[in-house]
Amino acid sequence: MNSILQHTLIVVLPLLLTNTLHMLLVKYAWLSFFNIPISEKLFGKNKTWRGFVFLIIVNALIVFASVKMFSIPLYNPAILGAILGFTYLLFELPNSFMKRKLGIGPGEKHQRYRYFFNWIDKSDSAFGLSLVYWYLDHVDWKMAILLYFICSATHIGSSLILVRLKIKSSF
Repeated sequence: MNSILQHTLIVVLPLLLTNTLHMLLVKYAWLSFFNIPISEKLFGKNKTWRGFVFLIIVNALIVFASVKMFSIPLYNPAILGAILGFTYLLFELPNSFMKRKLGIGPGEKHQRYRYFFNWIDKSDSAFGLSLVYWYLDHVDWKMAILLYFICSATHIGSSLILVRLKIKSSF
């Protein structure tokens, strides 16, 4: 399986849907009993257990449905979806940690290095997803790099749309 369309249907589309649904959870404070910071000191108040639980479970279900719907030959799609959901969140944590150490509040932007942090904010999870997807032997390194850019561009585009629709508060 080496079609970028198939990899997009496995990695990008499910996470786009999962994260959009998660933004709705955040906006309307649904499942608020899980809205507990993982570590407010290390990562800030916005990295919560709700995000981890929701993204892992829902992404597993959406990857499973996507693979079945588009007849993509993939062994254990729900497990891969859970791994990708976990990876997405895991690779956001170092950036949050670095921002807390620099005194940048949750959801705030660094003014002096704002372009650097904006790029990191929109590409950290894309890097992790591409790396893990490659490591699990689903793509070669060239396809992983292409997937990184597709994931990053999708994250930027979807963030702009969600802000415009007032589902997300800031880019």
